[in-house]
Amino acid sequence: MAPTLGYWELRGLGHAIRLLLHYKEVEFENKMYNDPQEWFGNDKLNLGLKWPNLPYYIDGDVKITETSAIFAHLGRKHGLDGSTEQAKMNNDMAYSAALFHRIQFLRVVYDDNYDEKKDELVAGLDDKVAQFSKELGDQDWFGGSELVYADFCVYDLLDVWNQFKPGCVEKHDNLKAFMARFAALPTLQKFMNSDKSMKNGPFNGPNAHWGAAKWGAE
Repeated sequence: MAPTLGYWELRGLGHAIRLLLHYKEVEFENKMYNDPQEWFGNDKLNLGLKWPNLPYYIDGDVKITETSAIFAHLGRKHGLDGSTEQAKMNNDMAYSAALFHRIQFLRVVYDDNYDEKKDELVAGLDDKVAQFSKELGDQDWFGGSELVYADFCVYDLLDVWNQFKPGCVEKHDNLKAFMARFAALPTLQKFMNSDKSMKNGPFNGPNAHWGAAKWGAE
């Protein structure tokens, strides 16, 4: 039986996992929820999940929740957690940074005072992007010479930032090349060029003030 990745019908914290699975050509069920009742009223407590939450990943007897735990598992299973100690450390740091900044971004776009906080977010974004440019340097990937699972998270984060503030990534030649290099990975081509890639969103849930899904809007 094919594994199942469960998450909301949006990009959010689950999309980078989808990218990794497509890259590794894993045949999986992409279970996307657009009815909160289906998750909260049924599946959340009936799938046998520890720490029930979205995203979840089920592969036979393996049942995992939480974004970081899923990435750690898939990284080990598919050899994307770094083949050397340095690559592993690079992966851990880049992944943690990407997740931190994604959560900080989400806190603003879901905030009731979004209009007040948006300007501060926009003003500080260039420095955040510059930090990723500095850490990438002249390497191909954030693991160094090898692709690691952090690259999937960083790619997704930078793409979201670049759509939120157009041009903020392209001003850095190395990040621009990184984005193009990632998007050109052969096994990702079919997915990246399809409607399923959610290139233009939705990025966030229906209560967000930017990139919101329409399916749960009141």
